Amino acid sequence: MMKLQSFLKILLLSNIVFGQVTLSKEEVRNIANKIDSLQTADSLNNSIIEDFRLKSELDELAIAELEQQIKTHEDTIKLLGKKVTLVKPRWYEGKFFWGLTGALPAYYIGYLIGKL
Repeated sequence: MMKLQSFLKILLLSNIVFGQVTLSKEEVRNIANKIDSLQTADSLNNSIIEDFRLKSELDELAIAELEQQIKTHEDTIKLLGKKVTLVKPRWYEGKFFWGLTGALPAYYIGYLIGKL
């Protein structure tokens, strides 16, 4: 770590002493314009990232809500299944009753036609 710091100090001093570069006004303007465009792009990227974070939070909330609804529906289905097993049909809901109510009129209609 100490060697790296001393190397960087020597490199910085050598650049100051030997490496002076003069830029023209046009080059300075181009660099300034490039920096401005990069800052604009960076701020746009930051806003896009923030929008995606908000959307992901909303999606997580929607997923949690849908999972809760699924759980509620599954519980409802289980309870309705138990209810079906507990509820017994009434006397008028049986097959025997409806068979008789269909067969008796047919028998009497046939009997009346036979009498004619």
